Amino acid sequence: MERNRYSSGQDMKSPAREGDNELGGRGPSDRPGAAVLEDMATRYLPRPTATRARRRGPYSRRVTILGASPMAKPGGPAFNMLGFRVAIPWNTLIGILIIAVLWYPEFSRRYGDVGQWLLAVAFALLLVGSILLHELAHALTARAMGYPVTGVTLWALGGFTTFKTGRNHGPGRAATIAAAGPGATLSIAVLAGVAASALPHGTFGNEILAALSSANAVIGVFNLLPGSPLDGGAIVESIVWAFTGSMARGQLVAAWIGRVLAVIVGASPFVVAAAVGGQPSLSLLLIALVLAVLLWTGASASLAAARSSERLRSVPAASLAQPVAAVSSDATVAMSLAQQRDGVAQVVIGDEGVPLGIVRTEAAAAVPADERDRLGVLAVCVSLTDLPLVEAGGTALDVLTACQKNDARFVGLRDERSGQVLGLVDTDAMFVTMGQ
Repeated sequence: MERNRYSSGQDMKSPAREGDNELGGRGPSDRPGAAVLEDMATRYLPRPTATRARRRGPYSRRVTILGASPMAKPGGPAFNMLGFRVAIPWNTLIGILIIAVLWYPEFSRRYGDVGQWLLAVAFALLLVGSILLHELAHALTARAMGYPVTGVTLWALGGFTTFKTGRNHGPGRAATIAAAGPGATLSIAVLAGVAASALPHGTFGNEILAALSSANAVIGVFNLLPGSPLDGGAIVESIVWAFTGSMARGQLVAAWIGRVLAVIVGASPFVVAAAVGGQPSLSLLLIALVLAVLLWTGASASLAAARSSERLRSVPAASLAQPVAAVSSDATVAMSLAQQRDGVAQVVIGDEGVPLGIVRTEAAAAVPADERDRLGVLAVCVSLTDLPLVEAGGTALDVLTACQKNDARFVGLRDERSGQVLGLVDTDAMFVTMGQ
């Protein structure tokens, strides 16, 4: 299983281009921190799409292998199960065929060639069903924690679950969600083994259930290996996160372990062959190569994400923010326009000093002149309900984290002593959506 916090497919943000600022102030590239952010994006992140950032929180992707994080192909059937949208891209059929071919020699020939192929195909379908249950375990656990699950997808060699974390997300919750999948897989292995032992040896049902038990045991244990992008890597990441307080540090540790595992898996056929004095089979070499490549790719993506987080820590939050000027909630559009200054965001303050909204410069200017004295300024505002705040001495990573955890577009910078809002970061202007 894998968690790709900042890899392809996740809703994350990266620096926008100049001119994306909708507030009418300076573009992000005019601010001191933008150059560092652009360099970070060029070196570590995929190219941004032209899509503007939406107010969405971080998405986590749990991937079951036989491999690591795929990019699901569009198309194929979809259905609802337990309240989740389950998609099955057409490449899943390739996965079923691969599984059937690989396991075909493991079934007895007492039923003839046709019967042997039927056993292999039936086993492949049941194994894909087991992977679906693995993903549903992740999805159900995430939903039990109050996280919206956006979908479950099967693919050629596994599946993934995408869910949106919330403001209460932490290492304990991350580890629990990660462990749910392998727990389900190992439970299937035990149940299938018990059921197989209850049937006469060599019968159709006995052979399928015994193979299903063995395969799920291997997949469950493999996914618990302690490196990214596997579930075990997510658990290691959570443990390091809990002890150090740094999710990025946990990502770094799990990613490097994942790379070591990739090398071990790739070399394993040769090590085993040397130990027994033989030659590795072609099928074993191919399986090891595929797994090693997927592990290395997934670990590298996690490593890039961790490095990006570290880079964000070097950018002062204040360099991303516009200074703010307070406007009374009783003010009119005309009063707001009279007080506007370049590069300064106008924040509408309520009776108790609570920020209510930010004035949209273009919307205010578009109000007809004869209406400006009668129309209240709140009519041309973007709401700032439950505005997340970070300390003025914080970093760009603090801003991004606050934005994602609170599902908010705007993040305020607060003076540590007075509690006054000193600046405002428009994350739609500073960042753009990355991923699918």
